[in-house]
Amino acid sequence: MSGTKQTSDGPPAEAAGGEVVLEASGVKKHFAQADGLLDRLLGENASVKAVDGVDLTVHEGETVAVVGESGCGKSTLGRTLLQHYDATAGSVRYRGTELTDLSDREMRAHRRNVQMVFQDPLASLNPRQTVGQILKAPMEVHGIGDSDAERTEIASDLLERVGLKANQLERYPKQFSGGQQQRIGIARALTLEPDLIVADEPVSALDVSVQAQILNLLQELQDELNLSLIFITHDLSVVRYLADRVAVMYLGELVETAPTDDLFDNPQHPYTESLLSAVPRIDPTARTDRILLEGSVPSPLHPPSGCRFHTRCPKVVPPADWAGSEEAFRRAFRYRTRLVAGEVDPAAARERLRAEGEPTDDNRVVDHLIEGVLGETRAHLPADAVTAIDEATTAAVAGNDERAARLVEAAFPSPCAGETPETVTVDDAHTAACHRIE
Repeated sequence: MSGTKQTSDGPPAEAAGGEVVLEASGVKKHFAQADGLLDRLLGENASVKAVDGVDLTVHEGETVAVVGESGCGKSTLGRTLLQHYDATAGSVRYRGTELTDLSDREMRAHRRNVQMVFQDPLASLNPRQTVGQILKAPMEVHGIGDSDAERTEIASDLLERVGLKANQLERYPKQFSGGQQQRIGIARALTLEPDLIVADEPVSALDVSVQAQILNLLQELQDELNLSLIFITHDLSVVRYLADRVAVMYLGELVETAPTDDLFDNPQHPYTESLLSAVPRIDPTARTDRILLEGSVPSPLHPPSGCRFHTRCPKVVPPADWAGSEEAFRRAFRYRTRLVAGEVDPAAARERLRAEGEPTDDNRVVDHLIEGVLGETRAHLPADAVTAIDEATTAAVAGNDERAARLVEAAFPSPCAGETPETVTVDDAHTAACHRIE
């Protein structure tokens, strides 16, 4: 597959149908883990790389969905874009104004323009305040309305706009259902008449029928007010209904960005393919085989080198001089990943053999571990690869995990593990960062 290099994730403003509202370049948010002097003296000063070099552009009236598994950094990205968190590095510009350089006082003026709807509506609403007080508080801070009566009238209009009743202003958040609480959260975000809203998992805690109501409300408000929307979610089933473009996030990085239909019809990154394979289909003929990812998500404290998805990728790329089949390499590479991560458990294998009445000497444990992962693939590997696996597994059984890791890393190199993939333009506004795309 061919492509051209591109440093931006999105289309020009004309293609998206409006001017650029928000533009992020190289945004990083790292959280320090070394809290004490002893940690620093011991060199334990690693940081959690929650967001690690994200480029994202949002245009007027556009909905951009940011999707990915829990813990991939989506919510942190949303809060960093709105300067709820100070960015560790990178640039965030709102209509050309650099937000990361602003003081708290200077940023306050921009709060009117960029607002957030939170995942847990009840937790984000002050339980000691009435709905009216909650809606009027931002207006008072930003000088909206000449009197309390005028602000009350605005709050009443907002409640009705989100599908509630004006006479509910004096109620408290706990007196509303979850869906109603989320409507209040949306109304609060609208009090300052923003032109960009970040909605962080706004329907994940709601019943399916209520989710549909909130999604319809967001779409109606967007059309009515020409809002730009960043919609953060782990649920791709709602994305196709709501989003114009989708940005797929994995372990702090964006791995693919595309117009919604393009992403669903022609995913390029293996991680995107795995997410889409889990989306329910109404039409049975449109179903694809579910891609079950092996292994656990690595820690953002020490993310993998190269492509961060390579430790779980079902399409990892073999080196150019690999003599066997791609499938054989991928099976062996998955075993390499387990050895490097210390996930091979000789003690459990020995206990399993004992329970089955089999010999439990080290050689039998080595064979059992290899057979459990490679099976018949072992016979189709090049001789030097088999030797490396045998020696590495023997080292792991002997308790020498470092030697085991060195052996398999040398025997099964991959560009996916050694080189960070560049973001490549696949087609128009469709980009992906994967070594499979040239």
